[in-house]
Amino acid sequence: MGKINYFALFGVIFFNLVLFSGVAIAVVALLFSLWTVVVSFVLSPIILVVVNQMGIQEFNIIQTILSCIILVIGIKLVPFSMKATRYMGTFFTKYIEYNKKTIYSN
Repeated sequence: MGKINYFALFGVIFFNLVLFSGVAIAVVALLFSLWTVVVSFVLSPIILVVVNQMGIQEFNIIQTILSCIILVIGIKLVPFSMKATRYMGTFFTKYIEYNKKTIYSN
């Protein structure tokens, strides 16, 4: 680590607080909502079976078929979700490294 460039430090802090924090919060919220949808799609048949077994609602073949279709969609979304999460993790890591290189001068 070299010396700290204070002008770059204040610039990075200002940029991150004003512009980047809103984008980062939005992206993290979208990733969280994507994973919430995937988990709920995968758990939908299990929840339907439990609800039918407990007698909370009566068995309906249409709900069962749609629940199985939603399960397939959820399983198909898992690789995309993992890829998006890894990509964003890599992007944020590289962004932090870029900020460190900007702040510390040689």
